[in-house]
Amino acid sequence: MRKSDVKNEFRPLYSLEKLYNSSIRSMGFEIDDPSDFTQWKEELKKKLIEILGGFPELIPLEPQVLEHKEFNNYIREKVVFKSAPYIDVPAYVLIPKNINKRVPGVVALHGHGYGKNDVVGLWEDGEERSVPDGYEGNFGLEIVNRGMVVIVPDQIGFGERREIEDIQNGYDTNSCRKLAFWAQLLGKTVMGMRVWDVMRSIDYLTNLPMVDNERIGCIGISSGGATTLFASAIDERIKVVVISAYLNTFKDSILSIRHCECNYIPGILKYAEMYDIACMIAPKPLLIESGIRDHIFPIETANIAYEHVKKAYNLLKAEDKLDRDIFEGRHRLSGTKAYDWLKRWL
Repeated sequence: MRKSDVKNEFRPLYSLEKLYNSSIRSMGFEIDDPSDFTQWKEELKKKLIEILGGFPELIPLEPQVLEHKEFNNYIREKVVFKSAPYIDVPAYVLIPKNINKRVPGVVALHGHGYGKNDVVGLWEDGEERSVPDGYEGNFGLEIVNRGMVVIVPDQIGFGERREIEDIQNGYDTNSCRKLAFWAQLLGKTVMGMRVWDVMRSIDYLTNLPMVDNERIGCIGISSGGATTLFASAIDERIKVVVISAYLNTFKDSILSIRHCECNYIPGILKYAEMYDIACMIAPKPLLIESGIRDHIFPIETANIAYEHVKKAYNLLKAEDKLDRDIFEGRHRLSGTKAYDWLKRWL
């Protein structure tokens, strides 16, 4: 059958595309009075928490330090803490040496790959590496070397937080598919679970004596950028934000190619597009990284999303707190502006 012979009405997505194009997201950012911003944000935040599956009960962290290793400029600790009933989170904490006052704390979130190791300068098998590698590089090390404490948790579904058979299938196998479907059938979402882990990671950071609780940042790449977006929109303790290789539209990124199942949040497009959620971060300092050859999150629609977010910052007279790093590259973390952004605003 030739493509020209296929009736649009027979295409399974035809009616859904029509619905998307004709619908106005019921809680999208459509405000022209700054006095309405807080109420809009609080209403959308409440709805987001609901469609993310809600959050579990708050339980004691019961943190443990499993490893302690010293380097020239920083200390690396491997820790584990309880995030929710039956959920333990392994993480690396990077602490600058020779600090004599409270310093900022940053949650650093990896994307798809082999988890927290890739952010702190380790190969997948835990061996130290001497050079950055891959699309994430060693961005946790870049931040700690600028005098900030960094916590790098394994996002659920990656690293040590995988099902046994996925671990046996190699370091680049994740557990996102099984996790996503189990979560959805139980009324939860992967994103909701990951956002909660970020919130508990902040609880860990703010219990450290060297961390200034009023100077907390969050940075993430790809699926880590997704978690950064949602966490920063919901948790007011996050004061400075860097989203790398993610901000776009759901329609032109997540729905445009075959994506990991962890990206899908049932019902979200009834209420908001991706850029509406980013508008919730205003007026906090927000840097957005986009590669001009990132085919996963295309630059053309990244530009559209950015223009929407700019409207929120303009409305709140916070234009100086929004910036972009558009770089010559594919799907990766740039860092050209990111580390200085965190340092400047924290």
